[in-house]
Amino acid sequence: MPASPAPAWSTALGDAIRGGDPDGAMRAGLAAVEAKVAPVEIARAAALAYGEAVDTAKHEPLRGLLALSAAVRLSRTLGTRLKALPVLRALTLAAGDAKVRPSERRRPRRVSGEISHLTRSFEYAVRTGAFEDAVSIFSGLLVDGKERVMAGDILFRVAAEDGVGGGHKLVYAVKAWQLASALGWRGGDVVMGPVVARVATGIQDDSAYRTIMGAWGREKVDVAAVGGNAGPAEGPDREAIVAALRASTPEESAKAVVLALKRGVAPDALASLVVREGAFRVASAAKYDPGAIGSLVFSDAARWVLRFSKTESRVLPVLQSCLLLRAQPAARGALRERPQANVEAALRDLAACVEASKDLDAAELAQSILAKGAPAVPVVETLVRELCKDGPGGNLGPNLVLADAAVEAATAYAPPVREALVALARGLAQSPRDRSGWPAVEAALGPAITSS
Repeated sequence: MPASPAPAWSTALGDAIRGGDPDGAMRAGLAAVEAKVAPVEIARAAALAYGEAVDTAKHEPLRGLLALSAAVRLSRTLGTRLKALPVLRALTLAAGDAKVRPSERRRPRRVSGEISHLTRSFEYAVRTGAFEDAVSIFSGLLVDGKERVMAGDILFRVAAEDGVGGGHKLVYAVKAWQLASALGWRGGDVVMGPVVARVATGIQDDSAYRTIMGAWGREKVDVAAVGGNAGPAEGPDREAIVAALRASTPEESAKAVVLALKRGVAPDALASLVVREGAFRVASAAKYDPGAIGSLVFSDAARWVLRFSKTESRVLPVLQSCLLLRAQPAARGALRERPQANVEAALRDLAACVEASKDLDAAELAQSILAKGAPAVPVVETLVRELCKDGPGGNLGPNLVLADAAVEAATAYAPPVREALVALARGLAQSPRDRSGWPAVEAALGPAITSS
């Protein structure tokens, strides 16, 4: 039986993404929303077109991939009327990234073989920068669930070894994996292809990795045993780790963190503390700080890898996150609590402060709302709506990724790191404004979007 033709919106969206037409992508997305298409299906059409056409040779940021991944994940937390909003905004970023000519678009090519041989070959290709071989081998590894997990383990381990660009390789790898997984791995090799090509450029900066391995060796720590730790990061251990995150040298920081693990602190407890410390730094920043935001996003990705993987190396990204955070300015002081009549009024004030670029007010309002025990979801929805007023000329891309990390930290783990939402509020209020495209989106979704 012949396959059914693609819906008109899907064809138009794919053409706009491949052709570099942000306005056309938005029109197609709005048509899909009007047709009651699920946001994940809109994202799928965009991700597949993006995966086959984005130009990875230019080494420009893969903004569209990161944005689509963040948008799909954010939509899970939002009420029905808001679900499509971050996906719609991500479409413009996916269309805006540089694309190859039609004759150069990638076609899936899988290398088959015995699993252990494929994994070794993939790791070799990544380390030596043979990205075309790496993409083909990785595609072959994605066929089966067990092999797919093994491929992920290798990808994340090698990506974490390279600290180039503030650890962006690990963030790319995790976000692409999360997107492919959210899309049910239909076309997973196409979605993952650009990121594998980006990661497979050889190890460019292994200084942090060597520092960590040096600390492991000097302290004679059993990596496998550390992975089974269950101790909390409290009391003297907590103080030692916080001090390590502010140490004067990477070596001092690595040693202190490794010793904390040696004393029995659980890697997940360490990861939670690092995410919380990263959130404090973004929430207290006097201006929009890409480095601090990048460190928080990396810490969230590292914690995700810790949960995903069962290998001994799963602790490595968390240790990398400690060294990355150490290089960022420390928190600048506590935020004060603001009195409020009720949560609904406070949420309106929070939105107004973000819109008016009153960043300190926005951070203190968000903290006060959450400190009163209010649920996280209304705060998330208020901030995501404010975020999605922005267009690609502002900080839409970085803020979508920040929002994804903040919402994950505040809702997906116990204990929740709600300080991450405070960081999101301040970052949004500090961002430049670009309201292009917002009137059309607001008209389609309604001016008073509330949780359902």
